[in-house]
Amino acid sequence: MKHLLRNMIGIFAVTLFVLLFYACEQDPQIKKYEYPMPEVSGMSPNIGYVSSQVVITGTNFGDRTEPVKVFFGSVLATKVLMCKNNRIVVEVPDGAASGDVTMQIWTNNVGVIGQYKVLPTPYVHSVVSDNLLGTGVAEEDDVVTITGENFGTDVNDIEVSFNGTSAKEIRLVDESTIEAVTPRDWVSGNVVITIRGYAMTGNALFNPNAKGDVTSVYLKNYKQPFAKANEESWKNGEWWTPADWIQNAVSFNADSSTTVSGMQYKAAEGYTLAFQHGWNKNRYANGKMYQQVKLRPGTYRLEVTYAYTKVLDGNFVAAFIVKGTEENDIPDTDQVTTLDGTKGVYAPYKTSIADGASGQLVTASFNLEEETDVLIGFLTTMNSGDNSYFKITEVKLVLE
Repeated sequence: MKHLLRNMIGIFAVTLFVLLFYACEQDPQIKKYEYPMPEVSGMSPNIGYVSSQVVITGTNFGDRTEPVKVFFGSVLATKVLMCKNNRIVVEVPDGAASGDVTMQIWTNNVGVIGQYKVLPTPYVHSVVSDNLLGTGVAEEDDVVTITGENFGTDVNDIEVSFNGTSAKEIRLVDESTIEAVTPRDWVSGNVVITIRGYAMTGNALFNPNAKGDVTSVYLKNYKQPFAKANEESWKNGEWWTPADWIQNAVSFNADSSTTVSGMQYKAAEGYTLAFQHGWNKNRYANGKMYQQVKLRPGTYRLEVTYAYTKVLDGNFVAAFIVKGTEENDIPDTDQVTTLDGTKGVYAPYKTSIADGASGQLVTASFNLEEETDVLIGFLTTMNSGDNSYFKITEVKLVLE
């Protein structure tokens, strides 16, 4: 019996050894995969700036960005924006120098795929018009002077657009000065200068003859994704102070962990301007968040887009345009009805128990006969009932 048991154990051990040996021999064969050697047919452009995009064409690139390594000189591009079987898009990295561009995909070293010349990065310092009404005003056929650095020597490399409408004419005075003639029927907004595909946004200009959205001329940080004033966060990185918006002490009202209004981030919502009470937030009255601007003569209205909102009865939220320069020029909640269209206009939110409501607040028209200092923003009181919240995704100023 003992001999039988010993024989069985021996047979089992031998069998196990054979299986393990076979598995070790076969495993590399099972996992082994030979990636086809990529072939490059072109690279474009071969001259440009740090952060410009370069397109590489060819075959056998695969469809994953992770194994793609592109070097500009000795500097690895950290942003491979796209990889398809015949097309790779990569961003020229910081520190790149003129010279060879090399590439590797998986273990296949493709070697030199082209040459790239890195130009000094252009910058825009100012955008001013020769209009008699002011340097920030531009009508058709005005000459707008753009100053900066590293504009190059070939006017054919340069594009200028006025809020999306191409300039009527472009003149390159020197490497730091561009003159652009304003086109017909352009809409007030930012001037964009593009040199060899590198786009730069200059300051906004106002066309007094064009109606419509003039937000970018007057307001800052007015839509998602809203920008932070700084990196100081509240409540585990969920709340921040928004850039360019003024908050009164009541509106901010921060304790050690949270604030009742500001800029809030949630994954499903992104960054919003937000006002809340509940969730251990203090109740408050007459919170004011606003920007101070000088509006040119005309008739305006404010349109505020909100989402993810629930404001219960007893609380108050309104968007407003009010004449003035100081917080005290904004009426409190119980005096807001004094805004009769001469001092200002407002649009209140109708409270609701609906969770996650979305829509718009639109003020009445507000007419200004002359250039006027105004405050544009929000008046909120959150001191009643259970949790309430109002979240803004965009603020728009419209010239009628």
